[in-house]
This record gives sequence, C-alpha cells and structure tokens, in this order.
Amino acid sequence: MPRTLLLADDSLTIRKVVELTFGDTDIRVESVGSGSEAIDRFAAVRPDVVLADVVMPGPSGYAVCRAVKSSDHPVPVLLLAGTFEAFDPEEARACGADGHLTKPFDSRTLVEWVGNLLAPKPVLVEEPVEDPVVDTVEEPVDEPAEEPVVASPAEPAPTADADIEAIFEDLAAPGSVAALDAAPGPPAAAPETAWEPAPGAPDPAASSRPAIALSPAEIDAIARAVVERLSDRILREIAWDVVPDLAEVIVRERLRELEREP
Repeated sequence: MPRTLLLADDSLTIRKVVELTFGDTDIRVESVGSGSEAIDRFAAVRPDVVLADVVMPGPSGYAVCRAVKSSDHPVPVLLLAGTFEAFDPEEARACGADGHLTKPFDSRTLVEWVGNLLAPKPVLVEEPVEDPVVDTVEEPVDEPAEEPVVASPAEPAPTADADIEAIFEDLAAPGSVAALDAAPGPPAAAPETAWEPAPGAPDPAASSRPAIALSPAEIDAIARAVVERLSDRILREIAWDVVPDLAEVIVRERLRELEREP
C-alpha cells in the first residue's frame, strides 16, 4: 500500500534530492517551501510521515511538529537541520519530534530513518493479572489417640541363688552321689519370747538332721558338679558363702562319728 511523505523545506535542492530518493519506492513525496504551507497541506494530504526544516519561512520546523502532534492525525516527525544552523535539542523534545537529521545527508541514511519511523510499532499486550495464590491451610484432623503399649514385665534374670538351688536339688535327688541338705542360710531373727530348751535336753535341730557320711570321691564329685554349673563370676560370688557351710557340715558329721566310736 503506497504511503505519503510530507516534506517542508525552503531549499529547492533538498526537495529534489528527497523526491529522487523515494522515486522508486512505494512512498509518495509531497513537498512545500514554508511552514505555513506545510500546515495547510497536512490536513489535505494526511501524510504518514513529516520531514520539516527547523529554519524556514513561516512557522519553524518545531512549530510544524507541534501542530502535527496536536492534530487528530498525529504521525512521526523528523526534523532537518543544516550544518551551520542552530539546533535546539530541548525544543525538539518539547515539540515531540521523533528524531533529527543533519543536512547534507546520505540518501541511504534518509531511507533508513523513514523506514524506521513507518515500521509498525509493537503492540503492547498487557498480560492478565492472575489471582494471587492463597495457600489453603488444612485444618488438622483429630485422630484417635493411640492406646499406650504396656510392656509385659520381663522375666527376672536367673541369679546365683537360683543356680545354687538347682545344683543342690540335683544332688539331693534319688540315685545321686549323696543326699545333702541345702546349706543353712542366716538364722532368722528370734522373737522376743523365744522358747529355750531345758538344760541337758537334746538339741531338736541336731537330732532331726540326717547323718551324712561323704567320702573324698563324693566330695570331689560335688565340687565338679558345682564348677560345671556355675560360671567363673558366679563361682567367685558364692564361693565364700558355700564352701565354709559345706566344710562345717562335713566336720560336724565327722565329730559325731568319732563320738559313736567305743
């Protein structure tokens, strides 16, 4: 689709150069020699781009740019300034100019400038604002409390006394090497009004105890059975309790045998 360029410059040479530059393109050039003519032609031509000299008869290029930008058909405006002409950047920004080009200029540079001004501007599409993500907090669910696990009482570990009782039960069983009473434990505390036997009466405890006669071989067998049953630690713990009691029983029985001899 052909487009229109409106040129406002009082230099006939510049007008001819611009017309020749775009002669083989789809851009049609409309040129005028003053600022007032530019403003009058602008409404009739409704160009796609405007080139205006900053210094020319009538309104300056700044005034022409301001009129274009304030119209109902605002288009890009490129200001032209001679090498020896004063150019006011602040005034150019104030009037809304899209750029400026110094004369004399290269034809290719002019084509690039106009091409950039006529290029379609990217359309800014606002992305929809997403609703903020609200973290939902799940309320805790009341779970039934677990019943406490009650540990069953552990069986008591075997003690040295239990091992000793097992040993003497085996020794006291029928057919063993000897029938031996368990070693006497510590005497129980006597009540305050304990019965005492009359002087010269036989000792009931002594008369009820069976007579035991052990040979050295039987004593050795008992010792071996005790050693096999007990570990070194247990043996050390009970040795001083068992051995004296056992020796006392043997000595006591031996004294009774001597008393019975004629």
